[in-house]
Amino acid sequence: MTASSDDIDVELSLIFEGPPKAPPTLAATTEAQRKEVNAGAARLEQAGYCINIVRPATKVKPLAPGAKHCILCIEDDVPLVQILARKLTLDGYSVRTASDRPTIVAELQRLPSPDLILLDVGLPGISGFDLLEKLRKHPKLGCVPVILLTGRISPEDVLHGMTSGADGYVSKPFQFDALAIAIKTVLGMQ
Repeated sequence: MTASSDDIDVELSLIFEGPPKAPPTLAATTEAQRKEVNAGAARLEQAGYCINIVRPATKVKPLAPGAKHCILCIEDDVPLVQILARKLTLDGYSVRTASDRPTIVAELQRLPSPDLILLDVGLPGISGFDLLEKLRKHPKLGCVPVILLTGRISPEDVLHGMTSGADGYVSKPFQFDALAIAIKTVLGMQ
């Protein structure tokens, strides 16, 4: 059965009927993508694909009385950084944050050095994997524990992170209790 030209004209007229739709705003697109990612992550979590791999500390850095462990959170998702900073502060840590190359460099140069780095893999201008490899070669920061906190959960990504020297690999979304345990384990507090 072949379509006549009248049928084709009707089908085309249905496609082009009505006023043209305005493209979605950036905020709407971002929110839609965030919802899609969260829904996908929830399905992965239900299917058992969440990753929480942690190496226990080999050296425990003693703290002075009244001192707090300092955690540097390198993450470009501003709402997540705010939540992490608030939660970690309530858990008794000193928290610093960085989200782009200039602030990352400034925070890594700032003294005292962090006791732990939470590192996102997908950062603007640099891969978290590349940053991890550079940290591991640094004379002073090479021994700072790093937990990769990322949505990238392929076996290749996990293997890349762990063989590059990560002390932990925690997939997003994560449970704060699981992250707290991972942090304590890596810092030798468990």
